[in-house]
Amino acid sequence: MSVTGTDGGQTALEDIAGGVAQDWLAIGWFTPDYRPLAERFATNLAEHGAPFHLFAKPKLAPGWNTTRKPAVVMQAMDAYPGKTPILMDVDCVIKGNIAPVTNVAGDVAITILARNMRKGAVWQHWIAAECSSRVVVFRPTDRARAFARRWAEQIESSSLSHDEHSMVWAFLASSDVRFDYIDPAYSGREVDRLPDGVIVHESAYSARPEAAQRDPEAPGTWGRPSSRWPSSAFWRVLLG
Repeated sequence: MSVTGTDGGQTALEDIAGGVAQDWLAIGWFTPDYRPLAERFATNLAEHGAPFHLFAKPKLAPGWNTTRKPAVVMQAMDAYPGKTPILMDVDCVIKGNIAPVTNVAGDVAITILARNMRKGAVWQHWIAAECSSRVVVFRPTDRARAFARRWAEQIESSSLSHDEHSMVWAFLASSDVRFDYIDPAYSGREVDRLPDGVIVHESAYSARPEAAQRDPEAPGTWGRPSSRWPSSAFWRVLLG
């Protein structure tokens, strides 16, 4: 494992990189207050032989902010031309070989979660769907870069500072991009919900005082899900 920076010393704003990228590498980003978490994630990746580059970024404002994700993707695509970057949150946990997640047919592989909706006790005829940005695979194609750029543009123009909200709109605006879906085992769902997963998630935010005191995946105002994981055939039809 190594750190890279511009001042010659180890600081909170030095990147963390390790392994030798072959066809792919894991990428992510962190601010100085999350450096210990990023170092733990880097060690976890190294334990499973995964090459990685975690980009250090200054903290621009107080609170929780994940909107730099598409910019980090484009930075990684510039730094590693011809490679497939796997964008992951640094509070993910790796439990095995992650190389299979890169075996995707499209330009970008994502996870979409869908839930039935109800108003009071009455089920409605629509569903709510969201894109997860915990794990996203970008093939080294112009269309994948175009999606990352649209994602960044949606974040820039959105009145709601949330990367996944903007990701949905970028997805809907990207009919020219070939999307594939990520196998649930590599999707980064919470570890207690995916005990046999290879890439799972232990939320760093939920441990912070400002975090909402409810399960972000609980039904809540979304309504109870009929199926957290729709059939692969369903998503093949949706994603094309």
